Amino acid sequence: MDTEKKNKEVEEWWHKNPFSFGVGAPKHDQVGTIPFEYINITHFETIERRFRKHSNGAAQDRDSPVLSTLIDYEWPRGKKALEIAIGSGFAVVEMVKQGVAITGIDLTDFAVDWTKKNLSLRGMHAEVLKMDAQAMTFPDNTFDFVYAWGTYMHMPHTEEAIAETYRVLKPGGRVMTYMYNRDSWSFWFNTILVKGILFGGLIKYRGDIVKLTSRYADGSTKGGNPLTKFYLKKHTKKMFKDAGFVDVTSVPFRVPNEADNWPLRRLPIFKYILPPFLKRHLGYFSYGQIVTGEKRS
Repeated sequence: MDTEKKNKEVEEWWHKNPFSFGVGAPKHDQVGTIPFEYINITHFETIERRFRKHSNGAAQDRDSPVLSTLIDYEWPRGKKALEIAIGSGFAVVEMVKQGVAITGIDLTDFAVDWTKKNLSLRGMHAEVLKMDAQAMTFPDNTFDFVYAWGTYMHMPHTEEAIAETYRVLKPGGRVMTYMYNRDSWSFWFNTILVKGILFGGLIKYRGDIVKLTSRYADGSTKGGNPLTKFYLKKHTKKMFKDAGFVDVTSVPFRVPNEADNWPLRRLPIFKYILPPFLKRHLGYFSYGQIVTGEKRS
């Protein structure tokens, strides 16, 4: 794989297809969409509300701060934090609300402008920069906390990005990230069995699992995205340990309403016949894993 070419493809695709939980994202370069300068606060509130609807019970409880089940805001409050891949900026906004000195970076110009707009509409400020997480320009030991939601698995140089995360963290600093989970029932049932075998994807892509997951993960209704990798939990932990992190954990991201996705929605008998160990270890039909680690003091 030509990684530099792939990196450019990833940047261009996410610039044109920003992650917005189904909320129409305005574009600088498309005719017929909402002009960027006319976005109002309702646009961003709708994105956050849809994230909450999807993840309540997993990322936060109802009416609690966004991501507060995963992030204990008492710890980074007053400290320097970095978010990698900021999207619409709803996590940056929450960090500001919680008194965290947050810096947000993204590979795309659109996400940078989008997040700045989100902040400005609320009268907030945070440092927001266009930057590649695989080659960050921050000095060593800059941040106390790094948060990266659904981003490392879309990078050609995942291991380098994790090593960069370690480098910019201070001793004793922490990382928390969401990555796709190859140990999940969803991966094996929906991706491998249904899309790969029954729909012929493994034949079409000549057994290339990454091409299959890239086609049917983010942007599946648009023909797929350039690069999406699913990781075994043990492989994920190894990458972070190899970078130098200690106390590395990986747990399934159990989203309650994902148990209602197909085939459980159409065939509810699955709720009763799934063995308990699958429910416990594979997070029902969850695609995700939450990974945490600490830089040695």
